[in-house]
Amino acid sequence: MSRGSRLTLLAGVLLLVLGAGKRPAGLLDVTDVRVFDHPTHTRVVVELSGSARYHTGTLEDPARLYIDIDGVWIEAPLREPRSSGASAPLRRVRAGQNTLQRARVVMELAEGSVKHHTFHLKQPFRIVTDVYRAGSAPEPTPDDDRFDQRPVRRIVLDPGHGGKDPGARGRGGVKEKDVVLRVSRLLRDRLRQAGFEVVMTRERDEYLSLEERTDVANRLKGDLFISIHANASPNRKTTGVETYLLDTRYDRQTARVAARENGTSIGQLSELQRILASLRLGYHERYAVRLAREIHESLLESLRGSYRGTSDLGVKHGPFLVLFMADMPAILVEVGFVSNRAEARRLSSKAFARAAAAGIANGIVRYRDEHARRLVAGR
Repeated sequence: MSRGSRLTLLAGVLLLVLGAGKRPAGLLDVTDVRVFDHPTHTRVVVELSGSARYHTGTLEDPARLYIDIDGVWIEAPLREPRSSGASAPLRRVRAGQNTLQRARVVMELAEGSVKHHTFHLKQPFRIVTDVYRAGSAPEPTPDDDRFDQRPVRRIVLDPGHGGKDPGARGRGGVKEKDVVLRVSRLLRDRLRQAGFEVVMTRERDEYLSLEERTDVANRLKGDLFISIHANASPNRKTTGVETYLLDTRYDRQTARVAARENGTSIGQLSELQRILASLRLGYHERYAVRLAREIHESLLESLRGSYRGTSDLGVKHGPFLVLFMADMPAILVEVGFVSNRAEARRLSSKAFARAAAAGIANGIVRYRDEHARRLVAGR
């Protein structure tokens, strides 16, 4: 038996012995291991019960990535291997105890998987690894299956936050998660009346990770992805509406908003910016720009019909992770500021929700009609 084979066998025996060992006191838990396949890459998400130190490394023969997480225990059900898609850059993901005080997640790479990035998110604490093939690009799809070659019919609405994640908290106990769910339900009804098929990432007060939200849209082949949010600012005088597109360009105000919506610190955005800058972001961009402009202008028009002083904060760009994995034009809409006393009162009312839903719905209808004209014209 070769030295490499003996070491591999020894590592396997140790892992089995340690996995069967008695759990030490005071450890955090791995609560979930999720795998998401995307046309250009595969994302692995390891969710923990709290913040933990971790480091990454590579192994050879066969090629593997690993994440070692200190002070963490992983129970038997989560040690079951998870397979990725046939054309994915990962073959399999498995997890176990590397020592009694450390969990290890191992990603077995397919041939040609050379680029990878690992970062973490908070609320809850998640370690995220994206793995790409060299020169990865979306697989070709028939023309009638491409979002830009078919009519706009299926809309995916994403009410932000939910469940254990209240989002921004405002004056008088207003919670972002409640505001956006109310708006999204009314928006769903209006869109169905206008002939759209509508899917909501959540219909009630429940928690969903950012990865799960776009996974819903991708699996159901949505034509548009609209994430609805409410804003907050340290400056309690700030009010108004702003709409966001995915991009690596952002200013200080956008950095604050993106950090809150991503569940990261502002300091982490520089790493996320570096990751996003290494990827192709332009495929959906021109469609998302049109969508953002139509919705933003229509939302302002509707809100100003009832609330004359509604401020226009513009269409902006930023590194929003909930938009990153979407396989269709995706935007994020901030309908107002819960941190402003007067606007928080409006956001809590059914009248505001109706006006916001009407504005967003009208913008989607305008985009659909314009898109249909472009299809007829062959553009």
